[in-house]
Amino acid sequence: MEAHRLSPHIDDLLNRLHLGSEVYYVGQLCDVWHMSTPQRDGSAFHLVCNGEAWVHMQDGSTPIHLQEGDIAFFPHYAAHTFSGKPQLPEQDFDYSCPAPVDRHAPGTGLLCGHLKLPLHIRRLLIASFPEFMLIRPDESQTGRQLRSLIELMSLEAEHNDIGVTAVLNHLSDALFLLIIRHTLQTHPHLSPLFSALSDEHLRLAMLPFIEQPDATWSVESLAKLACLSRSTYTERFSRLVKMAPMEFVTLWRMQLAVGLLSQGDISMLDVALRCGYESEVAFRKAFKRVIGTTPGKARS
Repeated sequence: MEAHRLSPHIDDLLNRLHLGSEVYYVGQLCDVWHMSTPQRDGSAFHLVCNGEAWVHMQDGSTPIHLQEGDIAFFPHYAAHTFSGKPQLPEQDFDYSCPAPVDRHAPGTGLLCGHLKLPLHIRRLLIASFPEFMLIRPDESQTGRQLRSLIELMSLEAEHNDIGVTAVLNHLSDALFLLIIRHTLQTHPHLSPLFSALSDEHLRLAMLPFIEQPDATWSVESLAKLACLSRSTYTERFSRLVKMAPMEFVTLWRMQLAVGLLSQGDISMLDVALRCGYESEVAFRKAFKRVIGTTPGKARS
């Protein structure tokens, strides 16, 4: 199924996200430079504003070459090292005080950012993404938008004007969303949500559930809508989406609950009912288990 026909449902999820992207490094690096990043929670990206760079993964695989305009995306923030040469130098390098980004200067202009996605959103959206993705705008269906955004971010980094940090952080949110779009267009099977919505049988049950999450749902009712037996539906769903059907139901309801709680003008009971729970007690218990905190703390 084409991505644009599913966009209302994916847009609904993405529109609820408070990405909070943060650019943590901007600078022009020259000579024999390298920087190492350990495994962390969240996702990270490195944008090559000018020059070239190499990505070294910890598995010892061949270094990956990046040129101006390329994006190195680490969906799960895997440990890696960036360098200006294919070979990693042995000597230490102090990259804590970089020169301003300057496309006319030698070396490499680098812009690095990260974001922390809640675990339940990661499981819905990017759980099956690989450790590393090289994104080249010229090889993407969303390349025009990516190129324009990359150029804007590179110019902003160069000019270093008033509010540069805030501007780059917000532009990083947009960059992440374009990366998601790029991935859904090129590798739709990598997103659990997109896998479910793209399958001809699973979609028959997924769309009614997404449109009415407050209804009473079970594996049996979902399987019936999908025109499959309970066992076949469960096997098919678990294989494609990488989680059990009712686990997906709970995750979707919790992301909906987080969005409702952020509004602040809706009672806890109403949130529970709109997310398919008959009581506050059942809702609070599920919320704490999935989100890791209470609904009250999430709201505040």
